[in-house]
Order: sequence, then C-alpha cells, then structure tokens
Amino acid sequence: MSRKQEGFIAIIPARAGSKEIKKKNIIKINGHPLISYSIEAAKKSKFIKNVFVSTDGKEIAKIAEKYGAKTIFRPKHLSNDTIQIEPSVLHAIKYIEKIYKEKFDNIVLLQPTSPIRRIDDLDAAIKKFIQNKADSLFSCVNWHSTVWRMKSAKVLPLGHDPFNRRHTNRKYMPETLTENGSIYVTKKKIYKTIKNRLGGKISSYTMNSYSAFEVDTKSDLKFFSVFLKSKIRKIFKIINPKETK
Repeated sequence: MSRKQEGFIAIIPARAGSKEIKKKNIIKINGHPLISYSIEAAKKSKFIKNVFVSTDGKEIAKIAEKYGAKTIFRPKHLSNDTIQIEPSVLHAIKYIEKIYKEKFDNIVLLQPTSPIRRIDDLDAAIKKFIQNKADSLFSCVNWHSTVWRMKSAKVLPLGHDPFNRRHTNRKYMPETLTENGSIYVTKKKIYKTIKNRLGGKISSYTMNSYSAFEVDTKSDLKFFSVFLKSKIRKIFKIINPKETK
C-alpha cells in the first residue's frame, strides 16, 4: 500500500512549560532545538506526508515552522503538566481536519523528549503497522532483567524467584517488552472511538535499548549532547535537523 493511500501524518506534542528544565523542548543541543530532531525524523520518513506540532507556546511554534512543521495552538486546559497526551492529540486531529483540510487515516505520535530515534526504525515501525494490519502500535525495548516492586516499604520480586538465582540468568528469563515512548502509530478511528493511542489490534516494534533514553533532566541533556558528538551517533544515523525557513 502506498504512502498516499495509507495517509500518515505525524503529531509532535510540545508544551511550553516544563518544571525541571526551562524551555526544554526548544533548548539547543549541538546547535539545534531538541524538538527539531523529532521533526527531522518525521520529515525524512517514506510514509509521513505532513508533520504537525501541537503546542501552547509561540516560541515553540515559530521554531517548529522554521524546521518545516505545521503548528497547532492548543487551549490552556490542554497545556498543564497533569494532562495526558491523548486529549491534545484529539484536539490536533480536529484542528488538522478543520483548518488544514488534511486527509489522513493514521497518526504517528512522536515525543520530542525521545530524540534517539533512527529514521530506519520509524519507517520499519510504520511498515510493520501496515503489514500486521494493526489498529495501533508502540515502539519498545526488550528487557531481560529481574524486576522488583515496592509495597509498604518492602521490596517484592515480580515474576521471578530471588532464591533461585539460576532463573535470573538472562537466557532463562522471559522476554519482556517495555514501551520506550519513541514511536506510536494509531488509526485515527481508534483515537476518535476509544480516545487512546493504543486500542484494537495492538502490535509492537522492538528498538535498540539506547532508544529508551528520554530527556527529562539536566543530566539527560548533557548525555544527549555527548551522544551527538560521539562515534556511536553514526551507528544510529541521527542526522542534523535542517531549517526550511
């Protein structure tokens, strides 16, 4: 199925407010705003025809447009730090349909705080979504590790026997998929009917463990900056964003 027939768009949610890092989504790393790495990945995709940034900040909107994205201004009640992403995506869908008159069937949700995202992975995830005839898909990492949980100041094993260490060996442990927050692909009708990014027939796409990295703290920013200057960047094919205006 062709890109045109399938109708994929990308939506990147980016609030202006952030507690730990001021103006986190547009802070410059290696000469480019953080959000621009997600915009560039979407622009380079073989499937995504248009990129939209949902924001409440004029500065973010200006930068997003500078790097080739179209912008959607969300209302204040969808911009506080307690709101989930889904309501802002639903608002964006209605806005894109009404204002931009865009025709699309599927939404690729990319979070700007997950910048270690290869274009090859993005397109492979969308391709798997199509091939599996999925209604939604999430990107993930495969962990082979012992998991514990806290309960009333006690630590309890989750899914393993701590007294049988043989079963903590990687090769004996069951495969566990953990969402890495990098890529979500969802049919528009799923958002409209159940108001969630995941629903219907759910599929997954496994990425390298490095892709689980998220920018939430100042230390994360330093790590990403060092990562971009390292040789390993070439392996991930992280390219420099380009301004279009």
